[in-house]
Amino acid sequence: MTKTEKQLDKALRKALTIACENIKDQCTGFSHLTHAVNLKKIHDSLHVSCFFIDELSLSEATEQQQLPAIENEIKAQLSAINIKSPTISF
Repeated sequence: MTKTEKQLDKALRKALTIACENIKDQCTGFSHLTHAVNLKKIHDSLHVSCFFIDELSLSEATEQQQLPAIENEIKAQLSAINIKSPTISF
């Protein structure tokens, strides 16, 4: 891993950690998020997976239309480090 890739990885992890903590404050049943990425092709390969405590929590978040707010929080944090268009799944 090159020095640039290490710096990018560190910035990416920091941005996603901030997003995760903000989402936990806003959404009761949210558990955590994780990501997969090829740092050489970050804009094409970034995939963020969001997890809830259980299926009921996910259903409640869906019914209360919290999923778009979660996506917006993730995208906002990533846009701060010039990363756009991640794939987000729940």
